[in-house]
Amino acid sequence: MKRRKRETEVFSLSFLDCICCGFGAVLLLFVLTVGKKSDTLIDIKAKIEQVIGQMENDISLKDQELKALQRSLSTIRNENRYATVEIDEKKKMQTELEDEFALLLSQLASMEEGLGKLLDDKENMPMQEEKPPIPIPNAVRRQYLTGFDIQGDNVLFLIEASGGMTDDEYEAAVARQADSDEEKRNSPKWSRVKKGMTWMIANLKPTSRYKIILFNNELNPIESRYGSEWFDPNDSDVTQEVLEELDKVVPQQGANLEKAFDMVDDMPITPDRVVLIVDGLPTLAESYEGSSVLDDHDRINMFRVARKALVYNAPVSVLLYPMKNDPGAAVHYWRLADEQGGSMVCPSKSWPNT
Repeated sequence: MKRRKRETEVFSLSFLDCICCGFGAVLLLFVLTVGKKSDTLIDIKAKIEQVIGQMENDISLKDQELKALQRSLSTIRNENRYATVEIDEKKKMQTELEDEFALLLSQLASMEEGLGKLLDDKENMPMQEEKPPIPIPNAVRRQYLTGFDIQGDNVLFLIEASGGMTDDEYEAAVARQADSDEEKRNSPKWSRVKKGMTWMIANLKPTSRYKIILFNNELNPIESRYGSEWFDPNDSDVTQEVLEELDKVVPQQGANLEKAFDMVDDMPITPDRVVLIVDGLPTLAESYEGSSVLDDHDRINMFRVARKALVYNAPVSVLLYPMKNDPGAAVHYWRLADEQGGSMVCPSKSWPNT
């Protein structure tokens, strides 16, 4: 009997084993490959996140810079606006100044024209005789009396006009009392006093006012026909009259300093400077009689009561024309001036001519 051929089976057990092994190998390879890819993706993701973080940081910095630039731009725009306004104001001011300058030029031209007319009128005016200037002995030596302050607003000159003001020696002054009034007025010592007064009036500051009161037994103020009690040193007419009135004074009799000081405290206008011109200690007093024969002790007491009578609290400066036999006077008058905030000077015989 003829045998049948056996048919070959394609999907036999061995084939399936091979297929399964191959599939398992592929699967294992896939698993291994996927694991490595997972590690790689994590690294890539980390790097991407790092880059993103860096980019975000850069974006934040750029954003801050942008905001700073915007603020700077805003400030520059404001400054530019203010500068524009300031420039406009300056242009306006310049225009106004140019207009004002043009007006001033016009006024100057008008003033020059008026000045020319005035000069022409002056040339055509009839000549008038000018008043002679007040004679000022050596006016250029303004600082001769260094520290002797006469620069007040209201300056009072208290001038002793006793018989002792005619000479530097007591015996000669007594002998001169027998002279005529004209000879007493022209005596050497009194002439120096008058020249010194002329110098001091000329050296007062322009805004000062001054008053002159002479004292011996009585008080004799210098008066002016112009009616003013305090005189302007810049008024040449008044000053000339004052010097003429001073030239008429006759130095005679004693010196009552207490009466003079008592008067200062009662003046309606209180002076802020007193210039006391004397030749020695007083010889008369209201509240001290003294002995029958006047001596140095009596004169010192008369000075003390006069000092008590001066309640006035302002500088008193003393110009002392000393007697040769009265050396103690300088000490007392120096103390008076020092206590009152003033100064004391004994001028040389040549002052103010030298």
